[in-house]
Amino acid sequence: MHNQKDAYKQKVDAELRELEARTELLKAKGNNLLADAKVKFEEQVGELDKAKSEFASYYDQLAEKADDTWDDVKDEAEDKWNKFASSVSSFISKHT
Repeated sequence: MHNQKDAYKQKVDAELRELEARTELLKAKGNNLLADAKVKFEEQVGELDKAKSEFASYYDQLAEKADDTWDDVKDEAEDKWNKFASSVSSFISKHT
């Protein structure tokens, strides 16, 4: 059970680093936008940062969960991850 938890955490960590890198690249591209578009872009980036913070807070709590409760929280963690990843993908598709 512990191996599944570690493997899941490693997968999410890697994907989170990749999404953060892609978001940072988009932030750099956003610097070239016109003023009005830039304001909207920055609002969307703020929403992504907030979603990332909310996910990260929940994700940090996962590390504290005992192995015997892992199955109970895994589905919720997967749902939160999918929502966050979907938000990032949607954002990226709008700006690339």
